[in-house]
Parts: sequence; C-alpha cells; structure tokens
Amino acid sequence: MSNAQTVIDFLHAWDENDFASAFALMSPDIVYKNTGYPDAVGHDAVRTTLAALIDGTTPMTSVIHHIAENADGVVMTERTDTLHTAGGAVSFPVMGAFDVRDGLIAGWRDYFDASLFKQA
Repeated sequence: MSNAQTVIDFLHAWDENDFASAFALMSPDIVYKNTGYPDAVGHDAVRTTLAALIDGTTPMTSVIHHIAENADGVVMTERTDTLHTAGGAVSFPVMGAFDVRDGLIAGWRDYFDASLFKQA
C-alpha cells in the first residue's frame, strides 16, 4: 500500500467513526500537531486531544481535494473537513501533513482556521 493510500484509509476511518481502524494506522509514538492546541504524543494523548475536539459521536467527514507524497514518506493533503452537529454542519479548509513510516502514521499535522472549527 502506498503512503498516500494509508492516509486515505486513515481519513476514511474517521469518516466512519471507526476509531479502532484509525488508531491501527497510527504509530504508537505518533506526534499529532493541531493548530492552536498542544502537541499530543502517543495514542493516549491523541485520544485525549481528539475527545476535547469532538465527542466521538459527532461525525466528522473529510473530502480530499489534492494529495501528494514524496519518497521520504511525507503525504500532504488539501481537504475540507466537516463537523456534523445537531445544530447543523461546519466545514473548514484543512492542509494536512502526515509522516508515514513502515506503513504507519508517525506524524500528523493539521493547519486550519481554528475560529471556524470552534463555530461547531
């Protein structure tokens, strides 16, 4: 599987609220950097960070507009993420960078306007 396909599968798992599959694609020592939030290192820290952002029952979907990878395992995505809530949906553009090593995501960085995300 290509590194880009690993990232596609990872984002698709989030779309399906399939957290077990998403975490299975992350290295145990993953470093997650999210705009405006402290870095999270490791599965437990990522789980805690994401729980603070989304409650796990609120669907979040991603539409990938562009994806590219290089020989060093870096995968870049341009996408639109949408957070679906009882009150409606909020969409926001995201640039993501993923470091894939040995088939697992070891680094995950998302860049977006946090004020849009907080409107959800």
